[in-house]
Amino acid sequence: MLEYFLKGGIIMWPILLCSIVSFTIIIERLIFYKSVSLNSMMIEKFFQLVSQKQFDKAKKLAENMSEIIKKIFVKSIEEFYSSNFEVIVSDLAEQQIPKLERFLPLLAAVASISTLLGFTGTVVGMIKAFESIAQAGYASPQVVAKGIAEALITTAAGLIVAIPTIAFYHYFTYRVDRYITQLQHYLQEFISIKKI
Repeated sequence: MLEYFLKGGIIMWPILLCSIVSFTIIIERLIFYKSVSLNSMMIEKFFQLVSQKQFDKAKKLAENMSEIIKKIFVKSIEEFYSSNFEVIVSDLAEQQIPKLERFLPLLAAVASISTLLGFTGTVVGMIKAFESIAQAGYASPQVVAKGIAEALITTAAGLIVAIPTIAFYHYFTYRVDRYITQLQHYLQEFISIKKI
């Protein structure tokens, strides 16, 4: 593996950096999304307590929920009798959305950059291959092999980094959209309890 990395030339270093950034973000996001998953049974129990005006019990239950929903529900209970309750709940939800989308633009950028670096390596490798021909004065497999090897290795490396990065970016985007849809459903249910 190290042999291929060295044969890939200088372009392999930024591709390696892209792979480290991508892997770090993917692991962080997988852990984060698992930690903020919505527990429908707990939420329904919370709504039941709120509808019965058992706010202390509801708040205690909300404290045991995942980070995002906890922040919304705990603060919302404190503002339950506010005339701006609906606005407050919506604002609290809006403040949490950036946490769900964190690092996703960077992940998309890494996917694009690693692909472009792979193609840059292709061009650099082909330039070296033609320079070798010019210096040798003739073309043979031995003369162009090093440049072509560099071109192919960097292309492959760039795609190896880009493909899973793009796949996880779309998966995470789906998770965020699904989470926001579920969150909006629960918030509408919460607001409807207040109107009763």
